[in-house]
Amino acid sequence: MAEHGSQGDPRGALTGLLLGIDVGQTAVKAVLHDERLRPIAVARRASPVDRPVARHAERSQDALWAAVADAVAEVVATPGVDASLVAAVGITGHGDGLHLVTASGEPVGPAITAMDSRAHLEAAELAADPDRLRVVLERSGQLPTPGAAGNLLRWLLRHDPERVARADTMLFCKDVIRHRLTGELSTDYSDACASFLDVGTASWSAEVLDAYGLPADLLRLLPPISPSGMVVGQVLPEAAAITGLAVGTPVISGLHDVQASSIGMGALAPGRLALVAGSFSTNGVTTTRPDVDPRWQSRLSITPDLRIAMSTSATASPSFDWTLRLLGASDPVDRDALIAEAAALPPEEPVPLVLPFQSDSPLGSDATATIAGVRDGHTRAHVLRGAMEGIVLMHRWHTRALAERFDWDEPVVLGGGLARSPLYVQLVANALRAPVAVVDSEEAGALGAAIVAGVATGLLASVEQAQHDVVRHAPAVLPTAASAGYWAEVGRAFDELVIALDPWWARRAASPIDEAETR
Repeated sequence: MAEHGSQGDPRGALTGLLLGIDVGQTAVKAVLHDERLRPIAVARRASPVDRPVARHAERSQDALWAAVADAVAEVVATPGVDASLVAAVGITGHGDGLHLVTASGEPVGPAITAMDSRAHLEAAELAADPDRLRVVLERSGQLPTPGAAGNLLRWLLRHDPERVARADTMLFCKDVIRHRLTGELSTDYSDACASFLDVGTASWSAEVLDAYGLPADLLRLLPPISPSGMVVGQVLPEAAAITGLAVGTPVISGLHDVQASSIGMGALAPGRLALVAGSFSTNGVTTTRPDVDPRWQSRLSITPDLRIAMSTSATASPSFDWTLRLLGASDPVDRDALIAEAAALPPEEPVPLVLPFQSDSPLGSDATATIAGVRDGHTRAHVLRGAMEGIVLMHRWHTRALAERFDWDEPVVLGGGLARSPLYVQLVANALRAPVAVVDSEEAGALGAAIVAGVATGLLASVEQAQHDVVRHAPAVLPTAASAGYWAEVGRAFDELVIALDPWWARRAASPIDEAETR
């Protein structure tokens, strides 16, 4: 059932509605906003993910569209809503991965998500060639993960070349959904720079394609690029029949979810730092500077003159959820009880040190999750708080790299599922030694997409003004004075453990057993 907003009766007079669609790694959200950008209906669906073999994380493009269409249909069916009043549709989605389609938009095999690491050997080969790697970094603004399109295409050319041959276009997640709504095939700058875009010229680069070791003819896969806020299509009759949207409703190009979340968190302005603890630990500072570094991605934003320097890894909710399952917290009641137990521990009581690398690591694909420093007096509450501290330590790792080049204002803005835990928010403030303000919206990505759509259709004056007028934050949580020494020691222990384990990880990754598991 769609959730109704708390401000007023949604069956009252409604004008100028804006629909924001957020297609994430694990969940799909559709949020209908009124003319004041208040959510009047929210629908969520699971985002399908299949893991047929080790290191694979893929999904049916048809199943993903079905989940989105179902969520949209639910909010459009909210009592009092007239679909003809939806002024525009904004779409955001997770970046990276690989979505291959034909010229008519038909899927060519399953979509490969950004959590997929099948191309870890291809990524390692590129990393071992400093000249090629330098070209990728300097031109595209980032070093690719195994889940980046360039490495995945190399993997497919080795293992399933026919699939690449049958494809006509490479899309990103939100582009697949926009095509189903409008029939239009393209992408925007914020997603394009995840692969073969030259961020200096904001155009596709044959040089970057070559640096990946890909043939020049694959330039044929790269779609047209539009600014995120451009209206690029209208809802088709067949899409309207499934979603309940009115035929002809404008649909914008859309944007990468980090960009949308930054807008929905009020942080898409130079000098603002936004952290998201969701499927990924995302740590991004908005800037106009073009600085690049192997530890972060310099990604174009809703316009090519604005960037987010973001340092990310899949070390947030995947690690947290794994730990909950390990500790037997299998339902929401058990989960909340266990978190309460962890919160009740003395704040500076030593707990196990956890490296949250179950799914991914910014330290390289060889690194695996680790639980260290366990004593017989530790309980499951100690282990859970250690896991939460490990996730927080990744915010520290990522922002420490960004701080070498960028300055930002305080408070730091925090969002994502884990931000709903007061314990987690306090841990972040203590670890970063900075005030942390949680955004007062559970669906910042959908709100950001709706804001961009509203500006594109003239319903809103500007993205900057909408952020100022609409986005609200809870009072900032301050770091406690007593925690300074504790977190200094935890940070040192994290760094020491990573250094100590690095050769062990490398030896294990080279063993025949591990190789058999990963291919």
